Amino acid sequence: MIYKWIATVSFLFAAVLLSSNIDESRIGFVIFLYGHTLLAFHFWFKERDYPMFTNNVMFLFVDMYGIKQWFF
Repeated sequence: MIYKWIATVSFLFAAVLLSSNIDESRIGFVIFLYGHTLLAFHFWFKERDYPMFTNNVMFLFVDMYGIKQWFF
């Protein structure tokens, strides 16, 4: 259960960073990557919730694309 709360706080913080449109906004994608990785492992190993695992893996690709666009 704590994994979900950590991810929720991470997502909120990342969303605020991205919507602020400041120099540090790009860090939001790294935080999103952290949160989605945490949830993907949780849903795969702890709950065996495959649709939620798939959802988070898809968001991992979006996060990696955002990191590529903002950092490279």
